[in-house]
Amino acid sequence: MGKVGYDSLEGILRVTASGQRQPDQLTVDVLTYHAALELEMDEFLARSLPHAEKLADGRLGYTHKIAVVRASWRGTDDSGDKLAHALVRFNHLRNAIAHNDTPKQIKAHLEKLHDATIALDGDETGDATPYALAIRICSFMGDDPGADNATKLLDQLDDIVNRQLPKALAPKDDA
Repeated sequence: MGKVGYDSLEGILRVTASGQRQPDQLTVDVLTYHAALELEMDEFLARSLPHAEKLADGRLGYTHKIAVVRASWRGTDDSGDKLAHALVRFNHLRNAIAHNDTPKQIKAHLEKLHDATIALDGDETGDATPYALAIRICSFMGDDPGADNATKLLDQLDDIVNRQLPKALAPKDDA
């Protein structure tokens, strides 16, 4: 129908073969956490904009949401720029994965994303997995940028569950 000599049977076979390949874990992680960050941008916008429900028509793509997050950012200009840059870098990594870039190109995008998250929190030793980078971005978006309160709470729970509770439940030596 297209009058260009496209063989639809060959196309169907190529599509089928693509669907039968198992994606590697990095691909799964990047796509998963990219989507998760998009949902977090929606949550941020719902809290930032007085009529955020007007954005619910689904027409805003990832890069448009970054622009609206940046425009509604109430922190310093510098911090808003850093956040937008990190979100853009995550999108570049996602696009590199989705468009089947070379492993070398994907690695370069991952390194640039890692650098962008270092600019957010200053932690040069932090984990560079897509999950860890997404967590760092979410932490920065919050009103508790280092997620200090959550970290302190987790440390306290760890102390209770792994140290205090076992001591309290340990059999007493009645000798």
